[in-house]
Amino acid sequence: MRLDPPTGSVESGTTPYDTAKINVRWRAIALAMFAVLSACGYWPDDQLPGEAATSKAAISDNPITPEYVASLPAGQSRPPVNQLSNEVVVAETAACSGNPDVDWEACVSARMLKAFDRYGFLSSHCRGQPDLKAVRTCVQFGRSGIDWLLAIGRNPDTDFDWSDPEKSHEAALKTLNDVLTERCDGKPEEPGNSCFTSESARVLDLGEVVASNCAARQTLEERGACIVDAHDAAMYRDALAILNR
Repeated sequence: MRLDPPTGSVESGTTPYDTAKINVRWRAIALAMFAVLSACGYWPDDQLPGEAATSKAAISDNPITPEYVASLPAGQSRPPVNQLSNEVVVAETAACSGNPDVDWEACVSARMLKAFDRYGFLSSHCRGQPDLKAVRTCVQFGRSGIDWLLAIGRNPDTDFDWSDPEKSHEAALKTLNDVLTERCDGKPEEPGNSCFTSESARVLDLGEVVASNCAARQTLEERGACIVDAHDAAMYRDALAILNR
Protein backbone atom coordinates (compact mmCIF):
# COMPACT_ATOMS: atom_id res chain seq x y z
CA MET A 1 0.00 0.00 0.00
CA ARG A 2 1.48 3.34 -1.04
CA LEU A 3 -0.72 5.97 0.61
CA ASP A 4 -0.83 5.49 4.36
CA PRO A 5 -2.38 7.51 7.18
CA PRO A 6 0.46 8.92 9.28
CA THR A 7 1.18 7.22 12.60
CA GLY A 8 0.09 9.29 15.55
CA SER A 9 -2.09 11.61 13.55
CA VAL A 10 -5.65 12.53 14.42
CA GLU A 11 -6.65 9.78 11.99
CA SER A 12 -5.40 7.11 14.39
CA GLY A 13 -5.58 6.34 18.09
CA THR A 14 -7.28 8.43 20.76
CA THR A 15 -8.47 11.84 19.64
CA PRO A 16 -8.00 15.03 21.66
CA TYR A 17 -11.75 15.10 22.26
CA ASP A 18 -11.61 11.92 24.35
CA THR A 19 -9.28 13.48 26.90
CA ALA A 20 -10.31 17.12 26.82
CA LYS A 21 -13.43 16.66 28.97
CA ILE A 22 -13.52 14.25 31.90
CA ASN A 23 -17.00 14.87 33.25
CA VAL A 24 -19.34 13.58 30.54
CA ARG A 25 -23.01 13.61 31.43
CA TRP A 26 -24.64 11.74 28.55
CA ARG A 27 -23.05 8.30 28.62
CA ALA A 28 -26.12 6.55 30.03
CA ILE A 29 -28.70 7.82 27.56
CA ALA A 30 -27.40 6.54 24.23
CA LEU A 31 -30.78 5.35 22.96
CA ALA A 32 -32.43 8.73 23.47
CA MET A 33 -29.46 10.85 22.51
CA PHE A 34 -30.20 11.46 18.84
CA ALA A 35 -33.75 12.62 19.51
CA VAL A 36 -32.65 14.89 22.34
CA LEU A 37 -29.80 16.41 20.35
CA SER A 38 -32.06 17.09 17.41
CA ALA A 39 -34.69 18.70 19.63
CA CYS A 40 -32.13 20.90 21.37
CA GLY A 41 -30.53 22.03 18.13
CA TYR A 42 -27.19 20.28 18.49
CA TRP A 43 -27.33 19.16 14.87
CA PRO A 44 -28.01 22.45 13.05
CA ASP A 45 -28.46 22.42 9.30
CA ASP A 46 -26.89 25.81 8.69
CA GLN A 47 -25.59 27.24 11.98
CA LEU A 48 -22.93 25.80 14.26
CA PRO A 49 -23.26 25.83 18.06
CA GLY A 50 -21.48 28.98 19.19
CA GLU A 51 -21.75 30.57 15.75
CA ALA A 52 -23.42 33.91 15.10
CA ALA A 53 -26.78 33.86 13.32
CA THR A 54 -25.20 35.64 10.38
CA SER A 55 -21.71 34.53 9.44
CA LYS A 56 -19.17 35.34 6.80
CA ALA A 57 -18.30 33.01 3.95
CA ALA A 58 -16.10 30.03 4.78
CA ILE A 59 -12.75 31.10 3.33
CA SER A 60 -9.48 30.08 4.97
CA ASP A 61 -6.48 32.41 5.03
CA ASN A 62 -4.30 30.01 7.02
CA PRO A 63 -0.76 30.11 5.60
CA ILE A 64 -0.37 26.32 5.85
CA THR A 65 -1.57 25.30 2.40
CA PRO A 66 -1.37 21.94 0.62
CA GLU A 67 1.20 23.49 -1.71
CA TYR A 68 3.34 24.63 1.20
CA VAL A 69 3.14 21.23 2.88
CA ALA A 70 4.12 19.47 -0.36
CA SER A 71 7.11 21.77 -0.81
CA LEU A 72 8.72 20.66 2.46
CA PRO A 73 11.38 17.93 2.60
CA ALA A 74 10.36 14.37 3.34
CA GLY A 75 9.87 13.93 7.07
CA GLN A 76 9.04 17.59 7.63
CA SER A 77 5.62 17.92 6.04
CA ARG A 78 3.56 16.26 8.77
CA PRO A 79 4.22 18.68 11.68
CA PRO A 80 2.45 21.63 10.01
CA VAL A 81 -0.49 19.36 9.21
CA ASN A 82 -0.63 18.36 12.88
CA GLN A 83 -0.57 22.06 13.73
CA LEU A 84 -3.64 22.56 11.54
CA SER A 85 -5.30 19.60 13.26
CA ASN A 86 -4.65 21.17 16.66
CA GLU A 87 -6.09 24.47 15.46
CA VAL A 88 -9.22 22.62 14.39
CA VAL A 89 -9.56 21.12 17.89
CA VAL A 90 -9.23 24.58 19.46
CA ALA A 91 -11.81 26.03 17.10
CA GLU A 92 -14.22 23.16 17.75
CA THR A 93 -13.99 23.40 21.52
CA ALA A 94 -13.63 27.14 22.15
CA ALA A 95 -17.21 28.05 21.28
CA CYS A 96 -18.54 25.30 23.56
CA SER A 97 -16.56 26.20 26.68
CA GLY A 98 -18.20 28.28 29.36
CA ASN A 99 -21.65 28.04 27.79
CA PRO A 100 -24.12 26.82 30.45
CA ASP A 101 -26.89 26.35 27.91
CA VAL A 102 -25.34 23.45 26.00
CA ASP A 103 -23.76 20.13 26.86
CA TRP A 104 -20.02 20.52 26.16
CA GLU A 105 -19.45 17.12 24.55
CA ALA A 106 -22.56 17.31 22.42
CA CYS A 107 -21.63 20.82 21.30
CA VAL A 108 -18.10 19.76 20.30
CA SER A 109 -19.40 16.69 18.49
CA ALA A 110 -21.88 18.80 16.53
CA ARG A 111 -19.21 21.31 15.53
CA MET A 112 -16.86 18.52 14.46
CA LEU A 113 -19.60 16.94 12.35
CA LYS A 114 -20.55 20.21 10.68
CA ALA A 115 -16.94 21.24 10.03
CA PHE A 116 -16.02 18.10 8.10
CA ASP A 117 -19.32 17.29 6.39
CA ARG A 118 -18.48 18.67 2.96
CA TYR A 119 -20.77 16.37 0.98
CA GLY A 120 -23.54 15.35 3.39
CA PHE A 121 -22.39 11.76 3.93
CA LEU A 122 -21.28 12.36 7.51
CA SER A 123 -24.61 13.85 8.53
CA SER A 124 -26.41 10.92 6.98
CA HIS A 125 -24.33 8.24 8.70
CA CYS A 126 -22.76 9.74 11.83
CA ARG A 127 -25.70 11.49 13.47
CA GLY A 128 -27.35 8.20 14.39
CA GLN A 129 -24.31 6.63 16.07
CA PRO A 130 -25.06 5.12 19.52
CA ASP A 131 -23.16 7.72 21.58
CA LEU A 132 -21.15 10.89 21.19
CA LYS A 133 -17.77 9.18 21.15
CA ALA A 134 -19.04 7.00 18.30
CA VAL A 135 -20.18 10.14 16.47
CA ARG A 136 -16.68 11.58 16.66
CA THR A 137 -15.08 8.29 15.61
CA CYS A 138 -17.44 8.18 12.64
CA VAL A 139 -16.39 11.69 11.60
CA GLN A 140 -12.71 11.09 12.35
CA PHE A 141 -12.38 8.15 9.97
CA GLY A 142 -15.24 8.88 7.62
CA ARG A 143 -14.06 12.34 6.59
CA SER A 144 -11.03 11.14 4.61
CA GLY A 145 -12.49 7.72 3.84
CA ILE A 146 -15.14 9.55 1.83
CA ASP A 147 -12.44 11.33 -0.16
CA TRP A 148 -10.58 8.09 -0.92
CA LEU A 149 -13.77 6.57 -2.35
CA LEU A 150 -15.02 9.61 -4.27
CA ALA A 151 -11.60 9.90 -5.90
CA ILE A 152 -12.16 6.60 -7.70
CA GLY A 153 -15.87 7.00 -8.38
CA ARG A 154 -17.19 4.88 -5.51
CA ASN A 155 -20.29 5.67 -3.45
CA PRO A 156 -19.60 6.32 0.26
CA ASP A 157 -23.22 5.55 1.10
CA THR A 158 -22.81 1.95 -0.01
CA ASP A 159 -19.06 1.32 -0.31
CA PHE A 160 -18.12 2.45 3.21
CA ASP A 161 -19.16 0.31 6.19
CA TRP A 162 -20.43 2.97 8.57
CA SER A 163 -20.82 0.44 11.39
CA ASP A 164 -17.00 0.19 11.54
CA PRO A 165 -15.56 3.52 10.31
CA GLU A 166 -11.95 2.85 11.31
CA LYS A 167 -11.73 -0.47 9.47
CA SER A 168 -13.62 0.97 6.51
CA HIS A 169 -11.24 3.92 6.31
CA GLU A 170 -8.31 1.52 5.96
CA ALA A 171 -10.19 -0.51 3.36
CA ALA A 172 -11.04 2.63 1.36
CA LEU A 173 -7.40 3.70 1.33
CA LYS A 174 -6.33 0.23 0.19
CA THR A 175 -8.92 0.33 -2.59
CA LEU A 176 -7.62 3.72 -3.73
CA ASN A 177 -4.06 2.40 -3.73
CA ASP A 178 -5.03 -0.70 -5.67
CA VAL A 179 -6.89 1.29 -8.33
CA LEU A 180 -4.06 3.79 -8.79
CA THR A 181 -1.44 1.05 -8.87
CA GLU A 182 -3.36 -0.69 -11.66
CA ARG A 183 -3.74 2.55 -13.62
CA CYS A 184 -0.01 3.19 -13.40
CA ASP A 185 1.10 -0.31 -14.27
CA GLY A 186 4.00 -0.06 -16.74
CA LYS A 187 4.20 3.74 -16.50
CA PRO A 188 7.12 5.78 -15.14
CA GLU A 189 7.66 5.66 -11.40
CA GLU A 190 10.73 7.62 -10.38
CA PRO A 191 11.60 10.94 -8.71
CA GLY A 192 10.30 13.77 -10.87
CA ASN A 193 8.29 11.44 -13.10
CA SER A 194 5.82 9.52 -10.95
CA CYS A 195 2.57 8.28 -12.44
CA PHE A 196 1.28 7.25 -9.03
CA THR A 197 1.92 10.72 -7.58
CA SER A 198 0.45 12.67 -10.48
CA GLU A 199 -2.59 10.40 -10.64
CA SER A 200 -3.11 10.63 -6.87
CA ALA A 201 -2.96 14.42 -6.98
CA ARG A 202 -5.35 14.50 -9.93
CA VAL A 203 -8.08 12.29 -8.48
CA LEU A 204 -7.85 14.02 -5.08
CA ASP A 205 -8.01 17.46 -6.76
CA LEU A 206 -4.75 18.65 -5.18
CA GLY A 207 -3.42 20.48 -8.21
CA GLU A 208 -0.29 20.54 -10.30
CA VAL A 209 1.92 22.26 -7.73
CA VAL A 210 1.29 19.54 -5.17
CA ALA A 211 1.79 16.85 -7.81
CA SER A 212 5.11 18.33 -8.90
CA ASN A 213 6.45 18.88 -5.39
CA CYS A 214 5.44 15.44 -4.16
CA ALA A 215 6.85 13.77 -7.27
CA ALA A 216 10.27 15.22 -6.48
CA ARG A 217 10.63 13.06 -3.37
CA GLN A 218 13.06 10.18 -3.71
CA THR A 219 11.02 7.12 -2.76
CA LEU A 220 7.51 6.00 -3.57
CA GLU A 221 6.67 5.86 0.15
CA GLU A 222 7.81 9.46 0.59
CA ARG A 223 5.76 10.56 -2.39
CA GLY A 224 2.69 8.79 -1.00
CA ALA A 225 3.16 10.43 2.40
CA CYS A 226 3.42 13.80 0.68
CA ILE A 227 0.07 13.28 -1.05
CA VAL A 228 -1.62 12.25 2.21
CA ASP A 229 -0.17 15.25 4.04
CA ALA A 230 -1.30 17.65 1.31
CA HIS A 231 -4.77 16.11 1.32
CA ASP A 232 -5.05 16.43 5.10
CA ALA A 233 -3.86 20.03 5.00
CA ALA A 234 -6.66 20.84 2.56
CA MET A 235 -9.19 18.98 4.70
CA TYR A 236 -8.23 20.79 7.91
CA ARG A 237 -8.11 24.19 6.17
CA ASP A 238 -11.65 23.68 4.92
CA ALA A 239 -12.79 22.73 8.43
CA LEU A 240 -11.09 25.78 9.96
CA ALA A 241 -12.74 28.05 7.42
CA ILE A 242 -16.15 26.77 8.52
CA LEU A 243 -15.39 26.83 12.25
CA ASN A 244 -13.87 30.34 12.22
CA ARG A 245 -16.38 32.07 10.04
